[in-house]
Amino acid sequence: MKRRTNKHESRIRYKNFDYNILKDPISPNNVFAMSEIIAFMETRYLISYAGTRMQQLNTNLFKDIKNRDDVSRSLSDGYDLVQECALYLCEYYGQHLDDVIGYTKKKKKITVRIACIRKMMKLINRKSRDSYRLISLDALTPISEPTIEIREEIEQDYTKCDKIVESLNLSDNMRVALECRMSGLSYPEIGRILERAQATIYEYFIKMRKRYTAIYG
Repeated sequence: MKRRTNKHESRIRYKNFDYNILKDPISPNNVFAMSEIIAFMETRYLISYAGTRMQQLNTNLFKDIKNRDDVSRSLSDGYDLVQECALYLCEYYGQHLDDVIGYTKKKKKITVRIACIRKMMKLINRKSRDSYRLISLDALTPISEPTIEIREEIEQDYTKCDKIVESLNLSDNMRVALECRMSGLSYPEIGRILERAQATIYEYFIKMRKRYTAIYG
């Protein structure tokens, strides 16, 4: 009985959005409404891949959207995705989400919507990567509390990792694939996010390994 209730609530959540707005031209009047729908749908889609962490992000995002007019409420990290999406869509006023703005090396279309989702994915992966590095203060005990030296060492390693990635001169797809892999996603999961075959994702990592070996031995 409880499972049926959850499914019913899920359908109600979806009905709260006016999906017809996604067919309209992007404008200052609808850019945030579009961004909220895109961010909600994408985080919901990723729940099956990222688990409870993404489910919590999606739930908090829905609460933010539902209570956006409550000035006393603080927005969650999930709403950062909406703002990231809206900021990107502002560059395409007058165009539609399904308008083609470019092509991949294999001549596949890249629409405004796909490019926007990839932009959000970079932020999602960055948040996921950072969350694994954070330690809850409530969970610390005097014995397990890390020293300042250990915390500084982690920050230095993280910076070094970013410099290595920059030196590899990766394409946008390869960078997103790497960030997804660092967040724990599998090759098939990354392929679905980038809308590429699993073999293509595998080729990305072969190229990255070759570049790394050529530079660092």
